[in-house]
Amino acid sequence: MFPLGPLLAGLVLFVSATAFGAGVMRKLVQVHEARHELKRGSAGFLRTVAGWSMIGFWAMATWFVATIIGDWGVSGDLGGAVARSWLRLEILLHIASALAEADS
Repeated sequence: MFPLGPLLAGLVLFVSATAFGAGVMRKLVQVHEARHELKRGSAGFLRTVAGWSMIGFWAMATWFVATIIGDWGVSGDLGGAVARSWLRLEILLHIASALAEADS
């Protein structure tokens, strides 16, 4: 029988990512609108485009937690899934650092 823990954790991840992602998607819409309404190089355009890193951080955080839940569901070992996630976290931190540098 499939363990109930990963299923509930996945449901909680879905709800929390959706709740937090609503603000992120609002920022995505603002960035998209800014591309069509403002000229490149204007202060408003640059300020609006700066939100792309927030969208990237949201996507990376959701993906990272989802991989732990998926690993836990497949292996049935939460401690092992968290231990294996350290390499993924290191890679994500390098990506997040590059995103933050590109956004400033």
